[in-house]
Amino acid sequence: MQKALTPNQQRVLLVIKQYLTDLGASPTLRDIKEKLGINSTNTVVKHLIALENKGYIVRHKHAKRNIELRNGDPSKVKTFLISVPVMASVGCDDLSVVADEKYDEFLEVDNNIIGNRNRADIFAVRAIGDSMNDAGIESGDYVLIEKTEICQNGDRVVAVVGDMVTVKKFEKRSDVIVLRPESKDPKYRPIILHEDFKIAGKVICTIPGGSMDPTEVVYEKINN
Repeated sequence: MQKALTPNQQRVLLVIKQYLTDLGASPTLRDIKEKLGINSTNTVVKHLIALENKGYIVRHKHAKRNIELRNGDPSKVKTFLISVPVMASVGCDDLSVVADEKYDEFLEVDNNIIGNRNRADIFAVRAIGDSMNDAGIESGDYVLIEKTEICQNGDRVVAVVGDMVTVKKFEKRSDVIVLRPESKDPKYRPIILHEDFKIAGKVICTIPGGSMDPTEVVYEKINN
């Protein structure tokens, strides 16, 4: 049996239900704070912890809009958004862009895209160039990546060669690795590798950069 709520906890729960009903997504901490006129984010967090401990909600780690009603109407909680870090842009034309593992941009994506993958292994890159345009990857697009060193022939991968990174189609032969562009433009040629390279991850999907609403990309400075 769920435990009784205080008046303030009831108000927070009502805001959550209204957001899920009206928008199909849960409110952020800022949404709750502004809706109820609460000055402190910590106060909102305490209310959410109490609601979770009392069995009214479930909060999902690594997501911004991460609140799900427990025993609620599942039709109102179809998805939630996960904040995915965006790494330095990567070259689809050549290996001219330096990899930078410091994240200062976050992309919010539907959790259904991630599926059963480990969210800690998901990141995104911003594509540069058009040597992968036949694969639907245009310059400026976001490419969602699963961090892994394991891949098979035909996989589209992020490869690291020295300090450089690129997105290409993976092909393993008996003695070499071939990273193939996917473009009809003859100026793009396969990259032949023997050693000194690393597969950083596999492509999950592409999110067209031109379709992004400014509110869908969150910029934050990470303090290391």
